[in-house]
Amino acid sequence: MLKKYYFVIAIFILLFASSLYGNNLSISNVTNTNPGLPNPQISFVISWDNSWYVNNGTDDVWDAIWIIVKYQNVPTTTPNCESLLKWEHSLMSSASTDFAIGYPLEIVRVADNRGVFIKRENPGTGTVQPTTATITLNLGAGTYNFSVVGIEMAYVPAGAFNLGDGASTNTFSSLNIASENLIIGGAAGGGIQADIPATYPKGYNAFYCMKYEISQKQYVEFLNLLTYDQQTTRTSVAPSSDPGLTGVCAMVTNCTNRNGIKIIDKGINPTRSALYGNDLVTAPGDAFNSANDGLSIASNFLKWSDLLAYLDWACLRPITNLEFEKVARGKEARLANEYIWGSTLITQAVSNDLTDAGLATETSNSTGNQGLCAYGAAVDKGPLRVGFPATSTSTRSTAGAAYYGVQNLGGNLWEMVSGGNNAGGLGYKITSASTDIGDGTLTPTGEADIPNWQASPSVVGACNMWHMEMRGGSFKSANTTVRTSDRSQNSVLCGGVAPYGFGNDVDQRLSDVGGRGVR
Repeated sequence: MLKKYYFVIAIFILLFASSLYGNNLSISNVTNTNPGLPNPQISFVISWDNSWYVNNGTDDVWDAIWIIVKYQNVPTTTPNCESLLKWEHSLMSSASTDFAIGYPLEIVRVADNRGVFIKRENPGTGTVQPTTATITLNLGAGTYNFSVVGIEMAYVPAGAFNLGDGASTNTFSSLNIASENLIIGGAAGGGIQADIPATYPKGYNAFYCMKYEISQKQYVEFLNLLTYDQQTTRTSVAPSSDPGLTGVCAMVTNCTNRNGIKIIDKGINPTRSALYGNDLVTAPGDAFNSANDGLSIASNFLKWSDLLAYLDWACLRPITNLEFEKVARGKEARLANEYIWGSTLITQAVSNDLTDAGLATETSNSTGNQGLCAYGAAVDKGPLRVGFPATSTSTRSTAGAAYYGVQNLGGNLWEMVSGGNNAGGLGYKITSASTDIGDGTLTPTGEADIPNWQASPSVVGACNMWHMEMRGGSFKSANTTVRTSDRSQNSVLCGGVAPYGFGNDVDQRLSDVGGRGVR
C-alpha cells in the first residue's frame, strides 16, 4: 500500500509541475486550457532567482530558461488520469501568435519548434517574480498528461576569442578563433591529428550553455519519463529491483560519493516504469525527495552515453572542446595557467565541510578571495550542489564562475565534451545545425539517436578512437586540471589509454564525472 501511494503522488506531481534547483527555478500551476482539443494550450507560472540581462562592455548577455514539454496519452477509461503509456516529446506551434508571457519576460522561439527560451525582455538583474506563460503545442486532439521541463541556460554571444594558453597540459595552440572556418590540424596543436572542419562548432557563433551541471533531481526527472527498457540502460540497477522502505541505489552500489538517486517504486518488465527519487538522507526516517536529499547536488556516475541520452531527450547537444574555452574565457586575453574564472588563484571546497549539507542552500565553509572550487578531495568524498559558490553579491572570481556566468565549469565534476585527438577525422563530425541537436526522442533501449553524435568508439585499424574529452577537473582531481586550457584527459594516440582511466571502455560510470549541454 505504501508503494502505491508513492507511485500515485509522484505521477500527480509530474503532470503539473517540474521545478528544478539551481537558482530556485520554479515551474508551477501547469494547466491545459483547452483540454480534448487539437493544439493544446499549456499555461504555467515560472520564476527564478539571480537572473540577468546586462551589457558586459562589448555584448548584451542574459540567462534564459529552456522549456520543453513531454506528453503522455491517457486511456479514456483510466481513473485520475493515470497512464502507463510512453511519454513522448511534443513539438510547439510554429505561429508566434500562439505564445504569450507577462512582463518582464519574453518567449524566444527556435527554428525546430522543439522548445522555447524564456528570458528577460529588457536589461535587468535579480529575482524573476512568478509570471504566467502560455505556449501552444503542435499536437492532435486527445487526453494527455503533460510535464513541463525547464533548464537554466546562459547566452554566449557570437564573437572572436582566444584558444589555448601556451602552458597547460596538451593545450591547443594559442589561436584567435575569429570565424567558424576550418582549422588545419597541425595549427591546432594539442595532439590534433586531422583538420577540424568548418561545420564543427568552434565557439565563434552564438549559442546557449547550461548554467549548471545536470543535477541529481534533473536526472531523476529524466528517468521518470522513460520506459522500463530505457531506464534499464540509463541506470546501473534493474528497474524491477524491490526498494523496500529505504529504496535501492540506482546509479552506484550503496549510493557512494553523495549520489542519492534511488528506485522508490519498482517497475514491471516491460509494462511499467520504475519510479525514481532523491534520498541522500535515507528513508523512511527522512522521506524520499525531502529538502535534505541532495536534489541540487551535481549528478555524478554519468557515462558518455548517459549524457548523450539526456541531451537528446532535452533537445540540446554536447558542448565541444573549443566551445568549452569560449564559455570559460569569453573575449578576454589568455593568461598562462589560468583557471576558469580568469586568474591563477584558487580556493578549495570539499563536501565534508559544508553548511546546510544536502539542502538547496548548501554552501562551502571554505573562504578565499579567488576561485572557490571543489577539487583535490579524498576519493570517498563527492560533488557539491550545482552553483554552490555563487551568491547575490559574489563576483565572477569569488564564485569561480566562467566568463558568461556558467557555474562549476571548473571542478565539482569532470565535463564530458565532444572532441578528442580526431585521428582519421573522427570526433569532429557534430555540427550546430538543427539536425545535430537532440530531437527529444530516444531509441527503445534508451540511447541517443542523432547520427553525428558518436556514442561509442569507432575502430580505426587496430585502435579504438575516442570522441570525447574530459575538461575542467573534479572534486578529487588536481588543481591543474581546473585550468581553462588543460586537456590532460583528451583522447590519446593508438596504443595509449583512453581518457581519465576509462581503460578500454570509455562508457562507464565514475564517481566524479557528470556533464552539461548547449544549444
